Amino acid sequence: MTVKIHIPLLFLFLMVYPAISSAQQIHTPVSSLTELNDNTELHFSRSDLITPVMLREEIPASSAVLRAVRNKAGFAFAGSAILPGASQAVHGNWLRAGIYFAVEAAALYGHLEYKIRAVRGERNYERFADQNWSVVQYAGWIVDYHDYHDISNPYLDDLAATINGREPAFDTSVDWQAVDIELLRQVERNTPYITTDDLAAQNFSHVLPAYGSQQYYELISKYYQYASGWNDYYGHHDELGTDPFLIDRFGGKVSPFFWDGSRMSETFNDQFRFSNNMLSLLILNHFISAFDAYFTVRLQNRGWEAGATGTPGSQFRLTYRF
Repeated sequence: MTVKIHIPLLFLFLMVYPAISSAQQIHTPVSSLTELNDNTELHFSRSDLITPVMLREEIPASSAVLRAVRNKAGFAFAGSAILPGASQAVHGNWLRAGIYFAVEAAALYGHLEYKIRAVRGERNYERFADQNWSVVQYAGWIVDYHDYHDISNPYLDDLAATINGREPAFDTSVDWQAVDIELLRQVERNTPYITTDDLAAQNFSHVLPAYGSQQYYELISKYYQYASGWNDYYGHHDELGTDPFLIDRFGGKVSPFFWDGSRMSETFNDQFRFSNNMLSLLILNHFISAFDAYFTVRLQNRGWEAGATGTPGSQFRLTYRF
């Protein structure tokens, strides 16, 4: 098939399809464009337009992606949303890219490292509590607490009968089988909180959560009403010669194991909080980097340019091209 093209159409064709004009594969019957006039006709075949060389030339996928990140705001946004600083690096903004990379690495390390520490600390605390806090000893203390202060409680006799003659094993598989937890909770709801400073009595603020729950481990080393369940409670008061059936609102009558558990719990909870803060920083870094890249390309495509001018007395130039 042969195509005839006049000179004006040829130049229009070359303007619309610059890739064809630069291929250097079209064979013309004249030596140069200076010899052409309005009556000159060019004859070439389809194979002259598309050659095997052109068919073999493909744009590398990586180059296409980089071009898209440089020129399309959506691609720039996605690039930095996936890896903060990536689109900034593509645009040659090395300082900003370095900041985003550094924040990403630090936040990721902080999140993972402190999450591991927190999980390890939580397990150590739970092991410590399982070996040193007994629901049997706590229930026995409540029964004696009522007798000491001559407190009436409609559920107390049933609880006393349940634990009568039992000694705390400080083994969760044994002690938690010996106590009716719902009965113990009924007693707690009707037990006044009698303090060393004769504060107006109010009933216990909490009931014992189910064994193994997060709240259970939190409460037994946080609230003084549960201090009596720790293994060293009675021994501590024997050494000090103090009364184990009064509650100090400021923790003056709790034993060392209570404070050990409290410190362990506080430590791993702080580590969990720090880990979560690092995760929030990680997510925020992705968003900031992504929007930074997005608006950078949007401004670039709209033609905003800022720079120093050479005019004396001028320090800044802002130009917008339509």
